[in-house]
Amino acid sequence: MRLRKLVTALAVVLPLGLTSGKAGAAPDIKSMLSSYELEARTLASNLPQPNQMSTETGQRRLVDAQVAFTIGDYDAASLVLFDLVGKTSGPDKEIATFYLAEALYHKGDRGAARGYFKEVSDVVGGKYYQQALIRRVEIAIADHDKDAQQDGEDALTKLGSTSQTPVVPYTRGKWAFSQGRYDEAIGFFNSVPRGSEYDAQATYYLGTVYIAPGKNDLAKATEIFTELTTRKPKSNTDRRVIELAQLALGRVYYEREQPSKSIDSYLLVDRGSDLFPTALYEVSWVYVKSKQYDKALVALELLNRLDPQSTTLPTVRLLEGNLRIRKAQLIRHAQVTGTLSAEEHSDPQTEYDKAEKIFTETHDRYYPSFVALEGMVNGKLDPASFIDQISGRNTRVFATSAPIPEAAAQWLREEPEVQRVVNVESDLADVQRSIVEAEGTIDRLEGVLATGDRLTLYPILSARRMRIAAIQHSLIGIRSQLHDQAGSSDGNRKALVAQYQTLGDPEQAHGQRTSAAQEGFDKIEDTAQEVEGAVMSMQAMAVALRTYAPHLPDVDRNKLEDEISSVTKEARDIENELADIRKELVLGKDLAPVGDEDLMRARELRQRVIQALDNEHHNLGGRGGALADQAARISQQLEQADQQIDALVGQGLQEVKRMIAEERQNIVDMRKLVAEYEQESRTLGSAVLALKFKVVRDKFDDVIVRTDVGNVDVAWSMREDNDDDLKRLNLARARDLKQLRDEFRFVLDENTTTPAQPKPKEPTPAPGPEGSSPDKGGPTDGRIKPAGDTTKDTNTPVVKPDGNSPTTPKSAPKTAPSIKSPAAPKPAPKGGPK
Repeated sequence: MRLRKLVTALAVVLPLGLTSGKAGAAPDIKSMLSSYELEARTLASNLPQPNQMSTETGQRRLVDAQVAFTIGDYDAASLVLFDLVGKTSGPDKEIATFYLAEALYHKGDRGAARGYFKEVSDVVGGKYYQQALIRRVEIAIADHDKDAQQDGEDALTKLGSTSQTPVVPYTRGKWAFSQGRYDEAIGFFNSVPRGSEYDAQATYYLGTVYIAPGKNDLAKATEIFTELTTRKPKSNTDRRVIELAQLALGRVYYEREQPSKSIDSYLLVDRGSDLFPTALYEVSWVYVKSKQYDKALVALELLNRLDPQSTTLPTVRLLEGNLRIRKAQLIRHAQVTGTLSAEEHSDPQTEYDKAEKIFTETHDRYYPSFVALEGMVNGKLDPASFIDQISGRNTRVFATSAPIPEAAAQWLREEPEVQRVVNVESDLADVQRSIVEAEGTIDRLEGVLATGDRLTLYPILSARRMRIAAIQHSLIGIRSQLHDQAGSSDGNRKALVAQYQTLGDPEQAHGQRTSAAQEGFDKIEDTAQEVEGAVMSMQAMAVALRTYAPHLPDVDRNKLEDEISSVTKEARDIENELADIRKELVLGKDLAPVGDEDLMRARELRQRVIQALDNEHHNLGGRGGALADQAARISQQLEQADQQIDALVGQGLQEVKRMIAEERQNIVDMRKLVAEYEQESRTLGSAVLALKFKVVRDKFDDVIVRTDVGNVDVAWSMREDNDDDLKRLNLARARDLKQLRDEFRFVLDENTTTPAQPKPKEPTPAPGPEGSSPDKGGPTDGRIKPAGDTTKDTNTPVVKPDGNSPTTPKSAPKTAPSIKSPAAPKPAPKGGPK
């Protein structure tokens, strides 16, 4: 873009010398020559040295790095600052070193940052002396190794001798708190001036001290946090501290068995704060403890929408499901007792359905993670193959193997030991990326050097050479016109000038060719991005197929896995080709303005034209006039400046070649060292993951079991409700039957034989002799007597006491039935007949 602007500007200036053939153009030529002569002196003076950063350039890059640091781009800032630290001196170096340490500190590379902070704090009385000491103490608090602790003690000793600004007692208080010296910490925090920049932070720490083991003064902590939440924030830091105090106050009230105040404190956390999901999660438990289940459900539903990827989500969902069961039971109890509120629009079955849905969805979401980790624990999968995914180092778009579910990877990252593995792998990835970028830069430099072009390698020197060429281009026209006016008829010069004029403006044509080449490379890059998008779509399809593959039959699953493996191989080849194309694109863009043969020929022709003009001017002697002499002198000055620049470029190229050779060797050494660290990291990381796979597997197992138990609870609660409904229906039925019997008792007793008193069966008379009278069927004593004539035998019982008479059915009553007068009916037994 800068080259195109320069070419556009030159296109306006250059034609002036070639078209000024009119007699009245002499004053314009004179003024132009005066301007060119002054500019020629400037171009030849103060030539910048190649491969050395000027003060102005260093300051500009330092400002760029500070801007990158301010917007949070710590990677870009640290990259620029690292280069500046080795090339600047004086105040700029101190600034660059401090900001480099800060950038590394915010990136999480505290070990490297500690060294640079120490370098800054070694300059006693420097601008960043105190800030560097404070950072060293903070790093010592965060790191727990022996070296960090010793460095923190040394920094704290030096910090004590500095001026007692508010940050000094605050830092000393944090150090005392980290060492468990709580009384000493209270003294330091109380000494921070009220209203100072660190007042809010010191007050928060003071409240935390009173909650620490050994103090446990919740009343005092409540007083401190309450006072802190009433302040008006003066900065974003104060606002953050007040939000933390609000959260701490809710926890303290919960511990003090004051749920209403705890709820009020949690709900005061701003909804836009990143602490709001934490407040919602904790306030939901307070609602549960207070038996405010509806409000707890509202908080849990909102939390589920705000943070759907949180590792606390299973607990949230399980709690929500259990609360749904509890709510269904409460609604049913209210329905039974007739105390259901008119504002309640739900019913037990709806709540049971919601609970069952929650448990089922949670089970289905985390069961694949449990299965994947179960396979790892059982030795079916290699933990080392998943380090790249867990640490985020998988640079390939298309994965060769099915990754573990992201929920499992996320839960593994939450483990402290795995976090250290991830940090190490991230650092190694940064180093590896830097090595690749450095190697790519060296390849680009070697490609440019191989062209042999010296015009565009150093932008500052190249800009001067371009301007020299533009002035020479204009001077050719001016000098040709002046020589013609002086009566010169040199045919060689005229032929060369005519040939040169047919080329137009060589630099402008070069800029146009460069722009066209750049546009072509941009089109190729757009096509490469489309191909990469197609590969990413294939990867998404492969992930979906791998997800549902376990549900397919063995034959179909094996066939699908073979096809995915084949497509993966092709996708990997495409990715490799895309990587090579991108390297060629970068190199092509670098080489677009370099090695232009047309520009080289035009410059050679211009040198011949200038040489012909110089010879012609020498032959004219003094006949060309003062303007011709001035133009020849300017051309000579420009030529000398161009030669000086060319010599500087040559020296710079020799130094660059030497530096490239050294960096090549450095890259070889770095690759070897990184490979050793990679091997060690993979070995330790695999061991750590193997141990943590079981821990996280057990967590998923607990979630799966709890979801199954939740579904069982839903089914059991519904069964208990149905049993209770059946009991109540039976009781109501018995109560209604009793009421009906009581109301219609006289009707039942008059028309219904009591089953307990059946009518005795009369004995069948024995048959008499043939022809005899029915009442004379035997002897005289066998005649049937009228009722009442027989005498009851009281000695022979009708039924034996044990009911085992061979002549008596087992179903016969154990006592002889007695016939009572209908005039005295016996009431039916309670509950109807049995």
